[in-house]
Amino acid sequence: MRGIIEELRYRNVFRVAVAYVVAGWLIAQVADLAADAFNAPDWVMQMLIVVLLIGLPVALFLAWAYELTPEGVRKAKDLPADMPKDPRSGRILNRLTIIALVVAVAWLGWDKLHGPDPELPADAAASVADKSIAVLPFDDFSPDKDQAWFADGLTEEILNSLARTADLHVASRTSSFAYRDTTENLSDIARALGVAHILEGSVRRAGNQLRVTAQLIRAADDKHLWSETFDGDSENPISIQEEIAISIANALETAMDPDELERMVAAGTRSVEAWEIYLRGLALRSEAFARVDARALFEVADVFDRAVAIDPAFVDAHLALADLWYSQLDLTTTAYSDEGPPYAERRARFVSALEAAIRHARSETDRTRAQYRKAAFDVRINDQVRWLERLVELDPSDFNAWTNLLEIYQVSGKFDKAAAAGHMAWSLPRSADDSRASLIYNMRRVDLDAAVMMVDTLLAEEMADPNFYYQAQRALLDAGQVERAAQMIDKYALRSVDQAGLVMMQLRQACAEGRVEDANALYQSAPLSANTRWLFLKTLGRDDEARETLRQYDTPEHLFILAEFLDYRTFDPRHYPLLWKTLQAQGIDRPPARPQTFQCRQ
Repeated sequence: MRGIIEELRYRNVFRVAVAYVVAGWLIAQVADLAADAFNAPDWVMQMLIVVLLIGLPVALFLAWAYELTPEGVRKAKDLPADMPKDPRSGRILNRLTIIALVVAVAWLGWDKLHGPDPELPADAAASVADKSIAVLPFDDFSPDKDQAWFADGLTEEILNSLARTADLHVASRTSSFAYRDTTENLSDIARALGVAHILEGSVRRAGNQLRVTAQLIRAADDKHLWSETFDGDSENPISIQEEIAISIANALETAMDPDELERMVAAGTRSVEAWEIYLRGLALRSEAFARVDARALFEVADVFDRAVAIDPAFVDAHLALADLWYSQLDLTTTAYSDEGPPYAERRARFVSALEAAIRHARSETDRTRAQYRKAAFDVRINDQVRWLERLVELDPSDFNAWTNLLEIYQVSGKFDKAAAAGHMAWSLPRSADDSRASLIYNMRRVDLDAAVMMVDTLLAEEMADPNFYYQAQRALLDAGQVERAAQMIDKYALRSVDQAGLVMMQLRQACAEGRVEDANALYQSAPLSANTRWLFLKTLGRDDEARETLRQYDTPEHLFILAEFLDYRTFDPRHYPLLWKTLQAQGIDRPPARPQTFQCRQ
């Protein structure tokens, strides 16, 4: 009886293993190259590797169980123990292994020759700064070929503008102009000039019209990162040169910044111009909210309109427009302005922006986010839950989705789920400009201890957002910490110009401290919207008057406004027939309203 090792060798198991491993490696290399060429999804290679791994034990089993004999392939156990080994099987496996090894060596040699330039250091890719560029001479595509002077002048203007950027390495004019009319590969040019990017472009003049096209290419993979077309009147060509050069230089700072480019693409656009306009719109929107200047939001809408005009598929810009026009439909908020377009036009623009966001959604996440907004506008509570649950499933790190889920769970009476969603939101990393005010606002209704813990944690940071202190006072008053709550008023006053918000905080504090006369006086002096009027009256304990202030919104057109009040546990939808019927039709099990903790006792 031969030993196990000798038996494995005798049955060619070792030879089969070596031949299979070498051949499998070659198959994987060729498949990987083919997958890249045909843009095959990642799962194709993953599946192939799984099949190859599963195949190895199968091949070894077959080598053990079967034997090649002069009569053909037969089961090894059926052969006589003293039967001589057929030498053909060993020779065939040896030849296959040698051939596979020769091909593997040749493959490795080819890969080495076509890998990184051997003259460059090992970290050559890292040594070329991401923010480095060569500007090749712009081509003259004019019918008469008489604009070369303009093209050269524009190239020099762009070089001069880029050279003023401190952290940007720009190849010299002499080096760049050496590649005029070249047919050399752009990657080779970039390697020779030691830059990561190439800017090339063209000039075309027809009559009095001038068109300049520019495109930025990343040399490492020959990928077009950015392209733009600039049109102008050629009556003042020097001014046009300067204007276009500055525009291109500004755009390139974004296009060559990997982090900013990633943010831009994630937002749904590859147009740097549209992205920069969108960012300007966000900044103007924040300023308008900080000033409580509702009229300025119409100008912000114009900015977002410009962004989607440049890139009609810019999803986040459409969503920003939808949110802005939504604020101009909700008559109860301080963001609403009586000035501006008629109500019907605002509604039409909101619907149009939301439909565009759904239509141009570049991913299921984007589409889900837009569908959630639509469900909220239509007062479809269960659909809101469904879309938000799907959203956090797609992106578990989406803080806003978890906070919105906390709110909608609370609205529908699912308080345990609401608290769990709130704790999940709190556990996520916080950005520098995120005060978590919305989280505290909703969390105090389902887990007051957790809300106070959040306030205590964030108070140590001296938050810049006044809304944090507004919500912190609410949480502290709910928890009976009246003296600490009073400290939030001064902190809010230092950071906000919202007079209605300040008076509301003062009135809450007065009620909590039993100063009913002071609270009534504050109500008389307060600038009121429908929302703040309801809040003031509820806090004063004048529930019947508060109820009447909202009755006008219990209509099909304005029902979404009334539904906004569902996140108040003190709000009773049973007093509004249409809203209550809508909730009942959806099976919403909402518990009865409860009195406000710090309500005045009239």
